[in-house]
Amino acid sequence: MPIASAAVSLINFCNAGAFSGTPLSFRRPVQTRPPQLQHLVQSRYRGQGTDRSRVAQYKRTPADTGSPEVQIAQLSARVTQLTGHLQIHKKDYASRRGLLAALSTRKSLMQYLLRQDRSAYEKVIKELDIRPLKVQAGRNVIIKLQEGAEPEKVHQTDPNADTE
Repeated sequence: MPIASAAVSLINFCNAGAFSGTPLSFRRPVQTRPPQLQHLVQSRYRGQGTDRSRVAQYKRTPADTGSPEVQIAQLSARVTQLTGHLQIHKKDYASRRGLLAALSTRKSLMQYLLRQDRSAYEKVIKELDIRPLKVQAGRNVIIKLQEGAEPEKVHQTDPNADTE
């Protein structure tokens, strides 16, 4: 029996005999929020309230969304928005976790940009007002960075060296 005819049969069954007048659905009607409160309750961040005006200047092409500079600018806008939100809602631990995730992703992108193009890295941290990375580890060398200076080797580790 097709589904449509089964539904019609069920309706006819409920309208006849002992079930007449009984509604098919016993669920309560869905409560909707007033229109002015719809934007307050969402299950997922959708970009409202984030100032992305500085993102456009880092795009290499009009459709660029993947270059590290653009991603860092987008994450910086998100970090700014979340920081303001957490100043108001101090116990919003889910948003705090999102902030830490965004900061971690931004840090990884900044490390990548530093390795690939130091001038672009310096431009991004200067224009977006981001603190420079404190310690950069890579290829068994720990580098201490200072703003506007060349990296200096603080400690060089050698995995084959004998320790005494």
